[in-house]
Amino acid sequence: MTRKQRWVVLLAIVVPLVLAGAAAGGLHWLREWDRHPAPDSGRPGSWMTVSSEFVGEFSRVRPPASAGEVRWAYQKGFQDDTAYLSFRLPPGEEERFLADLGTAVEPSVESPVDSGALEGFRHAGAPDPGAAGPLREGSFLAEPLPGHNKRLAAKLWLATEADGGARVWVYGMDAP
Repeated sequence: MTRKQRWVVLLAIVVPLVLAGAAAGGLHWLREWDRHPAPDSGRPGSWMTVSSEFVGEFSRVRPPASAGEVRWAYQKGFQDDTAYLSFRLPPGEEERFLADLGTAVEPSVESPVDSGALEGFRHAGAPDPGAAGPLREGSFLAEPLPGHNKRLAAKLWLATEADGGARVWVYGMDAP
């Protein structure tokens, strides 16, 4: 085999390997980009920068003016968007808050907060509901907002704190 033929064979082997490696690297980058979209990109899975008022309107749960330590997050979904809201009610405010909300809460059984909701609360910078002690939970289904075609399914958890106040966590998802 001549020197020229060896180079042709070598190039015939090396070039496809280099191209295959580049294609695999590109596909890996595209998959990572798809699985972890940039914040505020509006792509499914991206965390959006919105106001607490927006999250309150979306979730149909507005923290009372007396609420403190308000934390929120909003994630754009492929079909359904999700909102996460947490706040602390001062002592004596829980009953009025629940009456205004129009939902009952009952003691939780098993593991009440799923991993998706926990991730959202962590993203919002809210305390972990699993570390809060005994939780009570409630849920409600709300009609679509004007101009929207999806209802809202919301779940909330409450934990009484040592001073008699309450910590509230709300997870809301729009649903067809």
